[in-house]
Amino acid sequence: MPKRIIIKDSDLEEAEPVIEPVEEAEKPVEATIGEVEVEEAGAAERREDVMLEKALADAEAAYELVIGKIEEIRVREEVTQKKFLEDPGMSLTILKKLIQRWDSMREDLVRYIDDAAERYRKLAGLLEEKFSSIEEEVYFNQVELDTLMQLESQGKPISVSKREELESMIPKLREELAQIDKMIKEVNSRIEELRRMRENVYEATSYKGLVESIFTQLINSLQTRYENPDEAAVKIRSQIEVIAQREGIPREYATLYLWKRLKGQLKTA
Repeated sequence: MPKRIIIKDSDLEEAEPVIEPVEEAEKPVEATIGEVEVEEAGAAERREDVMLEKALADAEAAYELVIGKIEEIRVREEVTQKKFLEDPGMSLTILKKLIQRWDSMREDLVRYIDDAAERYRKLAGLLEEKFSSIEEEVYFNQVELDTLMQLESQGKPISVSKREELESMIPKLREELAQIDKMIKEVNSRIEELRRMRENVYEATSYKGLVESIFTQLINSLQTRYENPDEAAVKIRSQIEVIAQREGIPREYATLYLWKRLKGQLKTA
């Protein structure tokens, strides 16, 4: 505590300094408590923001990994289909073994999808908590502002600075609330996307580009055997289904197999 030195006038030469304590002005207890509460609230908000940022980064990284794995399998499917179509020496036995490898990769992909979905659900939970907290603040501050406005209309003294602070704060909170609501919808949409991927993992990773053109060539080559192209398409799809069931291979490869067999017949003829 600071000290005040007092010199007695009676004997300036021999006088010893007398030190008396000077009381410092202390802050009101309520003000100190208020400052602590504000600091604690700010620290808690920063922790929440850090957790949100980490959860968002983790979820996005997991999703990117899923997309990368999907593309990796799809490219393998494309290369395998082209190889099977163009290489006469590639047997169904070899093809089936390759397909088994890609199916094993799909099983791993399902685990990646589940991990990503779980991370997005965690992110959604954190966002919903933040939304609820800010929504409470909006209503609390709106009630405070309305109370001040009502007191002012009754001619009672109010804190103008507090009213202005609330008038500035509430729109910002509402804007933040809208942004978080948008993020929650985006996260829920991503969770739904991952759910559909999991349920249709083969469709998500299969390659269709080559088969579509081959199917058209099959119709063009065989339509003379039928009354019209529509009937030819029905019959060809039926044959493809039979081959797929008999050989235990996907329809894409059954289509390619039918085309290779037809080409062989045409060459023989």
